[in-house]
Amino acid sequence: MPWNRDTAKNRITKSLEDCPQFEVQQFLDYQRSYRAQQLSQNEDQLDVEPPLFRLPKGKAIVVDTVQIYFSIANLDDYKLESGEETELSHEKAMRLLHLYYSVADRVIEGSPAQRVDFHSGRIHAVVIDKDGGGFTRDLLAEAFAFINDFVRVANAANLEIAGNEFETNLRVGVDIGTCVAINNGSGIEQEPMFLGSAANHAAKLAEGRHPGIYLSSRIRDILRMPIGDFASKNIPLSDEDLRTNSARRSENNELIYGEQDRSGYTREIIENWKGEVKRGEMPDLTIPNFQFRYKEPPLRKIDYADLYPSNSIRMPMVSMFADLSGYTDYIDNAVAMGKIKSAVQALYVIRQEFQNVVESDFGGRKVRFIGDCIHSIIAEGSPSATDERKSVSTAVQCAGALHSSFILCKEILGGITSLGLSIGAEIGTTPVSRIGIRGDRSVRVASSMATACSEVMQQECDKNGLKLGPKAFRAAPAALSDILDENGRSLELNYNDVIVCLSVPAIISQNYARAHAPIQNTTSRAHSTKE
Repeated sequence: MPWNRDTAKNRITKSLEDCPQFEVQQFLDYQRSYRAQQLSQNEDQLDVEPPLFRLPKGKAIVVDTVQIYFSIANLDDYKLESGEETELSHEKAMRLLHLYYSVADRVIEGSPAQRVDFHSGRIHAVVIDKDGGGFTRDLLAEAFAFINDFVRVANAANLEIAGNEFETNLRVGVDIGTCVAINNGSGIEQEPMFLGSAANHAAKLAEGRHPGIYLSSRIRDILRMPIGDFASKNIPLSDEDLRTNSARRSENNELIYGEQDRSGYTREIIENWKGEVKRGEMPDLTIPNFQFRYKEPPLRKIDYADLYPSNSIRMPMVSMFADLSGYTDYIDNAVAMGKIKSAVQALYVIRQEFQNVVESDFGGRKVRFIGDCIHSIIAEGSPSATDERKSVSTAVQCAGALHSSFILCKEILGGITSLGLSIGAEIGTTPVSRIGIRGDRSVRVASSMATACSEVMQQECDKNGLKLGPKAFRAAPAALSDILDENGRSLELNYNDVIVCLSVPAIISQNYARAHAPIQNTTSRAHSTKE
């Protein structure tokens, strides 16, 4: 059903009433209760699950972190075959992601790091300060050693698991800082996230086509490395500096982590992986194994639990990114002012409403929340084909509704007037699946040129607007030209504006047809309508 103001207002009010009364804790306090709970349930399971991966929904944990983003800088190259997206090129790109997601979880299991999220070609992990030591060289040494391990295992896995099929350029962004950890997910849709400028900055450092490890000035200051113009010149960390700063030693100079020969560790992971492939527990990545099918709209009926490589979706759809602008500064200020509870409650309500708009009002499907951003997919069509024009029309209506709901959130929640909402959308054939390690830790993924473009459109969008990618703009109904400029951009948007634009041509067309129709046809239509 279409968006309705009263319905949205009631939903937001109810979400606020049902919102968890977040308990804000420092990590060390939470860790003590977490360990005690594990021991009381099953002593054998102690430390099996990372302490911040399955946070209860009512917890907000303040923790010092090293934020790490791995980005496959040349992922888009694998989505194309002779300049076009094909089923074969998408299959190859998905196998590449499957490989790297599996590498990440396997390395994380034997490291101090913790997985946060995977999003297309980006892998987000953190190393947390578990003993209250703060931002130290030792904490950074754990992070650098983890990065080293990831690169080694990824290279070995490509060679021995994937038959050396992929030549990837890894770009790594790293920052350090205090963040707030929360989780709104459950089952296979876990939504762990770390809110704060360190996470945001690490993600930005990982953006770009040039490989290497890129550090924030805060990290270079801790390591007493020259800061100079590293940020502006985008100079990566040298291999020598990485090795030097990956060593963690005790007060007695005994090696704890980092410098020892890690070839045995890499070999153990690869051999275990090979065993799983041989036993049929994991797919052989040298053999194409993704099988795609069309999914009749609406996409809200997608059950990610039913998806896996041999049962994946691939079809034309609209990819949409809707991001809260200004939220990073907002959460940093909340941490400084002791207002974390109200900040995470606001995010909880806003994200709940955004998901309701996408799925309940417009039949779309949330792919995932990425911090304060929602990535969703929308399609209209028949049992056998997508109607691209109608899909874009519905997506623009959804974008308008998201803005209108956000205005209501501001009115009901209060205290978030500084926040804005920027939305990017693009249409294109997109594969959707669930990949990586099996079970609850598998990963929902929708990755195509359209998803990449829609994210770029969002980043280029104004604080409270919408920007369509070139394909979506070409497919959009001409009536939308009243609210979109020649670049497919709208500086401000709401649901009523979109509906008025889309309805005016229909009214004009109907009036024209009635004015020029033969009298007997008009009478006949009126008679049949009454019947």
